[in-house]
Amino acid sequence: MTEVMSGTCPTCGTPQPSVFCSTCGEKRVTAHDYSIAHFAEHLVEILTHFDIRSLRAVKILAFQPGELTRAYLDGRRKPFIGPIQLFVILNVVFALLGGLTFRVGLESKDSGLFASQMQAAAAKAQARTHMDDADFEKEFARTAAIQSKTWIFLMIPMFAAELALLYGFRRYFFEHLIFSTHIHAFLLAWLVAGGISIGLALRLAGASFQTRNLVISVVLLVGLLVYLYAAVRRTYGDGRIAALLRSSALAVLWLPTLNVYRLLLFFITLRLMHS
Repeated sequence: MTEVMSGTCPTCGTPQPSVFCSTCGEKRVTAHDYSIAHFAEHLVEILTHFDIRSLRAVKILAFQPGELTRAYLDGRRKPFIGPIQLFVILNVVFALLGGLTFRVGLESKDSGLFASQMQAAAAKAQARTHMDDADFEKEFARTAAIQSKTWIFLMIPMFAAELALLYGFRRYFFEHLIFSTHIHAFLLAWLVAGGISIGLALRLAGASFQTRNLVISVVLLVGLLVYLYAAVRRTYGDGRIAALLRSSALAVLWLPTLNVYRLLLFFITLRLMHS
C-alpha cells in the first residue's frame, strides 16, 4: 500500500511539506491510517480521551450525508470530532432518551428461527441464577439495557462487511468501517428525531402498538434509504443507478443485520447475568 500524499493541506490549503500542517496542525493521511490497526488505536484513544468539540459534526451528519466520511478519508479531520467519538455521543443521547431499537427482550425467545436454542439457553441461565420468572425477566431487561450500549458496536463491522461485498473488495476495509460508523451515528440520531418523537406522537393520538411499530419502521427505513443514497454518492462517487442499487441493497440488509445483532445480544445477556 502506498502513502496518501498531498502537496497542500486538505483542510486549509496551505503547502504541507511535512507530516503535520504548519498552519492548522492537520496530519497527512498515510497507508497506516487506512489499516485496521489504526481503527483499533483510534477506538482506544476516543474511549479514554472523551473530547466533545463541536456540534457542527452533527449538523453535517444530518444534512450532508457522506461528507464527514469523505472529509475523514481525505485527511480533513481537524474541523470535526472523529467518527467513533460522534457515534459514542449519539449512543449516549439515544440511551438517555430511552431508545429501544438496539435492545432485546426476553420474550424474543418465543419466536424466530432460533427459538428453541434461545429457550434452552434462557432456561439454563434461569436455573443458574436461581430466580423466579418475574425476577429473571427483570434482571434480563436490566442486563440487556447495559450490554446494548457496548455491543451496539458489533453493528459497525457487520455493516462494513456488507459494504465490502457490494464493492467487491476493491477498497480498504477501513473506508467501509468509517462509512458504517457514520451511518450508524446517523441512525441513532434519526431514531431519536424520527422514531422516538413519532412514537410519542402516535401514542398520544391513541394508536395501537402494532400501528406505531409499523409507522415508525416505514419512516425509519425510508429515511435510511434516502440517506444511504446520498451518502454512497458523496463517499464512494457512485453514479445515480449504482448508488440507488447499492443503497437499496444496504437498506434491505440492515434489518437482518439488526436481527443478528439482537440474537447475539440475547445470548451475551444470558451469559453475563448474575444471580
